[in-house]
Amino acid sequence: MWFKINGQQVKINILAKPNAKKTAFLGISEQGLLISLHAKPHQGAANKELISYLSKLFELPKNQIVLQKGEGSRHKQVVVPLTDVVYKLISQNE
Repeated sequence: MWFKINGQQVKINILAKPNAKKTAFLGISEQGLLISLHAKPHQGAANKELISYLSKLFELPKNQIVLQKGEGSRHKQVVVPLTDVVYKLISQNE
């Protein structure tokens, strides 16, 4: 499972593909959400772009998205609050 609901929070696994032509949602796999990132994986630029993209996707402020694991890896885990928008996105893609 690519996500886990824990109370009022959701842990979401992400497979990031940095240095892509554009930042975009590519789909879902067993490993998690597949997201291409235009930024290079240098000095946290790709992580910042990921947080910014997820902020728009989930309609959340950036400070409510926590990169819990994978700061230096393509395999990441973020924690976000369980809002109506987040619930709708994950329930559509179970």
